Amino acid sequence: MMGAMDLRQLAHVVNGSLKGENVSFSNICTDTRSLQKGDLFFVLKGDSYDANDFIENAKASGAVAAVVSKDCDVLPTVLVDDTTAALGKLAQAVRMKADAPVVAITGSNGKTSVKEMLLAILKQSFNVLATEGNLNNHIGVPLTLLRLTKEHQVAIIEMGASHAGEIAYLCELAKPNFSVINNIGEAHLEGFGSVEGIANAKAEIVEGLSANGVAILNQEDAWYETCLEKAVDRSVLSFGWSDNASVWSEQSNVRSQLIGGRFEISFTLHYQQQFVDVQLNLLGDHNVLNALAAASLAIALGVSLPDIATGLAKVEPVAGRMQPLVGVNDSLIVNDCYNASPTSFKAALSCVVGLDKPVWLVLGDFAELGKSAADIHQQLAGLIANEKVERVFAVGEYMKLTVEALNSREEGKRVVAEHFTSKAALSGAVKRDLEIDCVVLVKGSRSQGLEDVVGQLVKQEETPCC
Repeated sequence: MMGAMDLRQLAHVVNGSLKGENVSFSNICTDTRSLQKGDLFFVLKGDSYDANDFIENAKASGAVAAVVSKDCDVLPTVLVDDTTAALGKLAQAVRMKADAPVVAITGSNGKTSVKEMLLAILKQSFNVLATEGNLNNHIGVPLTLLRLTKEHQVAIIEMGASHAGEIAYLCELAKPNFSVINNIGEAHLEGFGSVEGIANAKAEIVEGLSANGVAILNQEDAWYETCLEKAVDRSVLSFGWSDNASVWSEQSNVRSQLIGGRFEISFTLHYQQQFVDVQLNLLGDHNVLNALAAASLAIALGVSLPDIATGLAKVEPVAGRMQPLVGVNDSLIVNDCYNASPTSFKAALSCVVGLDKPVWLVLGDFAELGKSAADIHQQLAGLIANEKVERVFAVGEYMKLTVEALNSREEGKRVVAEHFTSKAALSGAVKRDLEIDCVVLVKGSRSQGLEDVVGQLVKQEETPCC
C-alpha cells in the first residue's frame, strides 16, 4: 500500500530532512544483497553491523536514495536521528491506510505453527499477507507491514520479543484487531528475568488491541488469568481441553500416529453447539492446542468450522519444527532444531516417546536462559530419565551438565548419555550406531546449528517424508 512516494513525502512521515534531489521510489530495502534497481535503501545499524558501510554497494546495485542517520553525499538522502525508528514510522503510516484487519500472534512456543495454520485456513477465502520466515521483531514486523496493499483482506503478523516493551512497540505499529497469546514458558529468560516478566511482556499484545479488538487466550496456560486481566473490556475467546473454553477439544480423544513416514493427529474441534472432526499432518497434543488457537482466530474472523477443518488438513510440518525425515538405515529423524526451550523440548519429547519406537536424543544447548541456564540444563536430566529414552548424544557447554547429571543418576532406568566437543564427532557417532526403526529427536537452540547434524543423518538420496 506504500505505493510510489518521493523523498519529500517520506521526510514528512518520518520527521527527517531531505538532502539532495527529491527522487521517487516504490520499494524499500534494508539489505544490499536483495536490493533492486529503483529501491530506497534504509541504512540500519545493529550490534554487529552498520549498513553505512554498504551505501556504495547500494548505489552500485541501483538504489535511488537512502535513509541515513549521518550525512552522506553518495545518494540523495533523508536524514533522521534513528533509522530503525524511521522504518517503524513509515510502516505505521502504511498500516493506518489499510482497511484489512490485522491479526497479531505471540507466545513462547508455536508462534510460527499458529501463523501457518491460520494462513492455511484463511487463504482459502481471503487474500492474506503473512509474516515470512522469522521476520517477527522490531525490524521484521515493519518490513512485513510495508508489504500491505489495498488488495489484502487480512494481515497475519507474528510478534516475538526478547525484552519488555518490544511487543507494545510492535502493536503501536500494527494496530491489531485480533491477537493471540499461544502460551507462556521459559524462553528468552535472559531478557525478561523471570517467567512472570515473560507473561507481562506477552500480555502487551492484548493491551495493544484496538478498543473493539478480540483477544484469543490459552485456558490451559498457567498465566491465563494474568492475560485475561489485561483484556479489560475487550472480547475474549479462550481455547483449551474442556468445554469451559470457547473453542475446545477433548484431550483423551486426540489420536496421534505415524503412517507411511507422515505424522497424523485426529481430534474433534468444538465451538458453541457446533463441532467438526479435524486431521493434522503433525504430531503432538501441543499442535492440537496450536490448531485450536488458529481456529479461534478464524472463528473471530467469521470462518465456518468445516472451512477451518479443510484448511488445517492442508498444513504441513515447517522445516526444523517437528519435521519427520527418513534417516540412514531407514530410521526416523525428527528435525526440531529451529529453536529450543524447556517447554518446547518437553512437548517434543512427549511426541516421540509416544511413537512406541526406540528413542534417541541429539541435543544442543538451550540459549537465552540467563542465570537459570545451568540449573535448567541439569533438570533436563530428570525429564529425560523419566521417559522411554535409550541414548543421548549432546554438544555444547550447558549440555555437558545434562549428560553429567544423567550419568550420575543412581535411581531409575539407565540412559546411555555421551557429550561431544564438536557436531562432526557427534554426527559420526550417531550415524555409526543408528538402527532401523529408531526415532532420533534433534533439538537445540538456533545458535547451535544442529541442522548440520540433521544433514548428516538424513538419507542423502531421499527427500523429506513429509
